[in-house]
Amino acid sequence: MKRPYIRHIGHVRDTRAWPAAVRTSGVAASLCLGLAAAAAPAHAGSAPDTAYAPVQVNVINGEFTQPPITGNEPNWAAVQGWSVGSTNGSGTGSGVARYSGANSGHPAGKTAVMLRYPLPNYAFKQRLRGVRPGAQVSVTFDDSPGIATNCTPASVADGQSYTVEGAGGAVSTRTTAPDPDKKANTLGKGVWRAGQTYTFTASEYEPLLTFTSQVPNSANANGYCGPLIASVRATQVPPPVDKTIPKTALPSSLAFYGNDSRPVADAVNYCAGGAGRCAFTPDKDYSYSYYEPAQVNSDTYINCTRNVLKRARPVTFAGRSYGDLPANAGLPGGGTTVSNMAQQFSAGTGTSPDWTTTNTRNVTEVVQPSEASWIETQAGRQRTEGWFTQTPPAADPNFEWRLYTVLDYAATTLSDRVYQRTGPMTPAEKLRCQSDRPSSPTPVAAGDPAGAIR
Repeated sequence: MKRPYIRHIGHVRDTRAWPAAVRTSGVAASLCLGLAAAAAPAHAGSAPDTAYAPVQVNVINGEFTQPPITGNEPNWAAVQGWSVGSTNGSGTGSGVARYSGANSGHPAGKTAVMLRYPLPNYAFKQRLRGVRPGAQVSVTFDDSPGIATNCTPASVADGQSYTVEGAGGAVSTRTTAPDPDKKANTLGKGVWRAGQTYTFTASEYEPLLTFTSQVPNSANANGYCGPLIASVRATQVPPPVDKTIPKTALPSSLAFYGNDSRPVADAVNYCAGGAGRCAFTPDKDYSYSYYEPAQVNSDTYINCTRNVLKRARPVTFAGRSYGDLPANAGLPGGGTTVSNMAQQFSAGTGTSPDWTTTNTRNVTEVVQPSEASWIETQAGRQRTEGWFTQTPPAADPNFEWRLYTVLDYAATTLSDRVYQRTGPMTPAEKLRCQSDRPSSPTPVAAGDPAGAIR
């Protein structure tokens, strides 16, 4: 027979504002009996929250105006915020050409980038900051066939092809409008189409957006004739918060240097090298407090007597923190030394959590005859997700460190819960209470008189 859920409930109010790194036994707490304390549901294990409305994505230098174009055109200076080729440590910002608004032929005077060879090492890309897996991303841009003096009339007469791809989405092949008016050895004006769109569902944090020329070698003038893009913008519909992820299966930390993916240890080495090197910014929409599922704390107490029993019972909470950063980050911490990154985390969140917790409270347990009593506890937890970013920001975003991480630890503002539970004994417990008292056999026969004391 199952026991009823609640007979007595304890709800412990606990602000957790302890100065020490480890909480110890004997912390004062109030214990209130009553059914109302069980009303609030646990957050962990709940369904994902409602999705968000579309928001603007910060496409860095999406107008391609930095650095400013000076001198003759096309301009071959590295385009700030964008990479050409690899994004695993060997990519560059150079390798594509730009035309200023005065020469691009764009009706709104936009600066344009010319895509080059149909090769991965000439792909033009950027990581979309602030976008996470599951986000619905819509990218908008303008395109035109090439205008370079190297473009022959035949090479643009039917338009020029290129691809656009966002990590997690399908590769989309596009063809620009044709340009029947292009003159040989003359800078053209292009045929611009505004508001080209591409949508995808991101499969990674900071997904790569990639443009690649598909103009064959026979028509790209050795890489000096390719399609143009201008005015890249993006919006996203962020995914809902998924509160079903357990603390033991947090997303892995990620590190980036500009658009390059780098080992997490490299970013940690940078941020940990000085108190002011990085700043932590929590993602408040995806950081939350919650209650762990209730679990039995210590033993079940069985009252086999004929009397009401009262006793003081210690209830101990012990917990640890979870995160996957290298040890030199000091997050989560385990010692008395506060690391530079721990200081950055505290400054960004306004909290100084206890990374390892031990807390004991005494509960007065009341057990009726022929009943069982047990204690269940729910620990208050905090899930904090966010980014360590280089500070001050690098002049060129291609040379800026960013580190994504998630930490789960004892909540600093959420009370732990203590449930005092009583209910009927199980059949096995009843049989145990009805069994004979253990005793040694009487050393004389039942009918013999008792002997003298020896």
